[in-house]
Amino acid sequence: MKTLLQSLIVAFICFACTSHKETEFEAFEVFCEMVANGNKPLALHHPIARDVAEKNWDQYKTIADSYNVQLYREDNFPKTLLFPNEATENKSVILIYTGQRLKQYEQLKAAMEENPKDDALKVGFARRLGRLLGYNNRGINELLSKNTPYKSLASFGVKKQVTHLYYDNIKEAIAFYEEVLGLNKVDTSLFQIGDEVLVHLHALNQSHIKDQPKSTAIALLTDQLPEWYSYLQEQQVPIKYTYKPKTGGPHDGFVAVDPGGYLLEFEQFKQHPENELFMAVLEDAPRTRTSTALNFYGSITWTYHKDMLKMESFYEEVLGYQKVADQGWTKIYQTSASGFIGLVDECRGMENYADDKAVELEWQVEDVNAFNSYANEHWEKLGFNNSSFIGPENYIYHIQ
Repeated sequence: MKTLLQSLIVAFICFACTSHKETEFEAFEVFCEMVANGNKPLALHHPIARDVAEKNWDQYKTIADSYNVQLYREDNFPKTLLFPNEATENKSVILIYTGQRLKQYEQLKAAMEENPKDDALKVGFARRLGRLLGYNNRGINELLSKNTPYKSLASFGVKKQVTHLYYDNIKEAIAFYEEVLGLNKVDTSLFQIGDEVLVHLHALNQSHIKDQPKSTAIALLTDQLPEWYSYLQEQQVPIKYTYKPKTGGPHDGFVAVDPGGYLLEFEQFKQHPENELFMAVLEDAPRTRTSTALNFYGSITWTYHKDMLKMESFYEEVLGYQKVADQGWTKIYQTSASGFIGLVDECRGMENYADDKAVELEWQVEDVNAFNSYANEHWEKLGFNNSSFIGPENYIYHIQ
């Protein structure tokens, strides 16, 4: 019996070791496949003891060759804010790559070695490494939040998006949104478009004067475009761009003009390569019924920009919002359940860039006190003051 028991233990240990070893190489093979298919620019096999890297190198190389990818053994992986330092201490990291990605990694490592104590550059280095590994900004944000004090606005739990518009004749504007569009009035001049997305109408003031450039348009998302088009024509609402549905396009719509001259884009997105994530997000959006018996299920506030790359970085790295659609010259970000911001290249959009804008944006968060405490300490460069700040290209944002 003793001999049998000993044999079973030895067999179990051998199986466990073999199973672990097989799993080790299977994971490595997955990384190779991802790099070979372009899913990752460069992949890192998990840190391992240096003697294990040496022992398994031939097997790693055989797998890499089968996928036509290249390997580099890194025994001094740079310390960044992206990963805990102890994860790679005295370990080997196998880099899997093709083309010039190793050169890209070496350039990053050299820059870090030249500026080892420059705190202002450390977050930038971490983001640079994250991009090389194929992480999007949302993933990089998550890693930074685990290893640094960093937080994005989205991490405080955004509940609602409110777009503020300004009118010479505020009574006429209120009547239009309440009686013509039939939106639900939440307060005196606050209207609900969809679930957790609202529009707030204001009279002109010192900051927002008559004939101020709009630098915004509002997309009202609906699956009843023909009905809305007929209805607005009956109501004699000015139409700037007529309804001309197209087969195979990413979206259909038309553009009306409200009493203050703001453009209202009645729009329906369709299944298309540039909208695949957006369509999944919109799938379960509740329909908000208006008094016209027609509905909306969301809204995009379009803003118009000169420097799209700067704005994308701001929305992803500072605000932490997820990009749900990329139309090339427009980028759409989800901010609340059915509230979206669309960044538009002003060279191709319906409106032009202007330093002064007849629009302000607001997001309501779950814990505004916690956000204010964080922003007062970390958002000094944005001029954060009393729950408000000015972002790139002079758009004004409020947090409530």
